Amino acid sequence: MQQDELFLLIKSLTKNEKKFFTQYVNLYEKNGSPVYLRLFNFLNDEAEYDEEKIFKKFRDKNFRKNYAVTRHYLKNLIIKTLRHSELTVREESDLTVYVLDIKRLMAKGLFGMAKKMIEKLKTEAYADEKLMDIIQLIAMQRGLVSMGYYRHEPEVSLDKLDEEEELLLERITELRKVMNALIKLYSLMHFELNVLPTEVLAEIKKLGDTPLLKRPDELRSAKAKHSALQFWALYHSALGDYASYLLWAERKLAFAESEGLPHSPSVNWKILAYNHCLSASFLTKDYSRFEMHLQYLENLELQSSFHDAELFQTVSIYGLLYHLHFYNPEKTERYIAYSKDGITRLTPFLRKVFVYTLRTLIAYAYLRLGKLDDCMKEVNDLLALTNGETRRDYLGHVKIINLMLRYEMKEGIYLSHLIKNTYRYFASYLYATPLHQLVIAYLKEALKTKTRQEFARLNDTYTELLSKTRFPPTEADMALAMMIEDYIKSKSSDKAGN
Repeated sequence: MQQDELFLLIKSLTKNEKKFFTQYVNLYEKNGSPVYLRLFNFLNDEAEYDEEKIFKKFRDKNFRKNYAVTRHYLKNLIIKTLRHSELTVREESDLTVYVLDIKRLMAKGLFGMAKKMIEKLKTEAYADEKLMDIIQLIAMQRGLVSMGYYRHEPEVSLDKLDEEEELLLERITELRKVMNALIKLYSLMHFELNVLPTEVLAEIKKLGDTPLLKRPDELRSAKAKHSALQFWALYHSALGDYASYLLWAERKLAFAESEGLPHSPSVNWKILAYNHCLSASFLTKDYSRFEMHLQYLENLELQSSFHDAELFQTVSIYGLLYHLHFYNPEKTERYIAYSKDGITRLTPFLRKVFVYTLRTLIAYAYLRLGKLDDCMKEVNDLLALTNGETRRDYLGHVKIINLMLRYEMKEGIYLSHLIKNTYRYFASYLYATPLHQLVIAYLKEALKTKTRQEFARLNDTYTELLSKTRFPPTEADMALAMMIEDYIKSKSSDKAGN
C-alpha cells in the first residue's frame, strides 16, 4: 500500500523540527488550537496512516468537506517552517539560503551589513569545504571591492580574489576527478560485475592505475581524501582481496575520526567507515573488533534523518548477520524488533533495495528461530510487493528464502516444483548469480540424501564450494552468502544431533 505523503512528511521530522513547527504555529495563532495543528498532532501520534480513523477523531462535517484543503495547507506550512528554520535535516547550515539573504541586503543598499555576512559565511564555507558556495561569495566580494568597501583591506583585492578562485577551481577539479573514479568503480561493482566478471575486473584494475588516487594524503581537500580512501576500500573489496579491504577500511575509519574535518560530511564518513570495517570483518572472518564497532554505532545520537538512516542500515544488517552467525536467539530477536521499527520510522530515507535486503534477512532470522509462520508472512509480503520496480536479483533472494522455508516445512512434492520454477525464473529473466546457482544446486542435492552420512558429506562439499564462490561485494549479496553459509551449517548440526 502506498504511504500518504503528509503522513510521511510528519514522520520524517526530527524532534527539534516538530518543536519548531509547533512554536511557529502558536506564535501566529496566539496560542490557539487550529484544526491543522490538531491534525498534525494526531498524525504524529499514529503508527500508520488511516483516513477512516482520522474522520472518527474529527467528526465535524466541515472537517471532512475541507479535509483536502487542510492537508494541503498543513503540508505547505511544514515545508515553509523547514525552509525558515536553521534546523535543517542534514545537520548543517544551508549556505544557499544565506547567500539569498546577502543578495537581498545588497539590493536594499545595506552593503556594510552584507560585507560582514559574506566574510562570516566564507569562513564557515571553508570549514565545511563548500567550494562552490565560496566561488559565489567571492563573486559578491568583487562587487564590494569595485564599490570601495575593501579599500582599507589590501589583503582583499581583485587580484587576490582571482588567485583565491583559481586555487579553489583546482581543488574542485581534483575532487571531481576522484569522485568520477569512485562513481565508475561503484557502477562497475554494483551493476555489471555479475554479468561480465572478467571484463569488469579488468576495467576496475584500470581505475586503480589512476595516478591521482595513488597519493590520497597529498590531495588538497578532506572530501577528496575521503573519496580516495573510499575508492581503495571498495577497490580491494571488488577484487576479492579482503585482507587489504580491512586495512583500507581501518585507514578510512582513522581518517574519519581525525580532527578538523568538515562537520556534517564527517558524520556520514564515520558511519560509512564503520560499515566497511563491519563488512570486512565478515569477509576476513576477523571479528576481534566487531562488537566494539557495532556498539559504538548503536550509541551514536543523530539529529539528521539522513544520517540516522545510514546508521540504521549499517547496524540492522550487520547486527542481525552477526548474531545469526554466532546464533544468539535472544539478540537475534532484539535486532529483528530494531530492524522492523527502523523500517517504519525511517521509510522516506531508506533505499528500496535496502528494505528488500533487510526484510529478506528478517524472514531468514525467523526461519532460523523456528518461527515458520512469521517467516512465511514476511516471504509472502515481499513476493506480493514485487511490482516491476524491484530489481529481479533482490526478488531472487526472497525466492531463495522461500525455498529454504518450504524445505523446513518438509513440502517435498511442492518444493521439487518450486526449485524448477525458481531456476527457470533466474534463467529466463536474470543472469543467475553464482550464489543463486549454488543454493539451488544444494537444495536439489539435499532432497536426494537419505542418510546422515550423505547429508554430512553434502554439507561439507557445499561449505567448501561456498568459500571459493566469488560474489559481488554488496550488502545484499554478502547477506545472502552469510545466510546460505549459516543455513548449510545449521542443517549439518541438525543432522549431527538427530
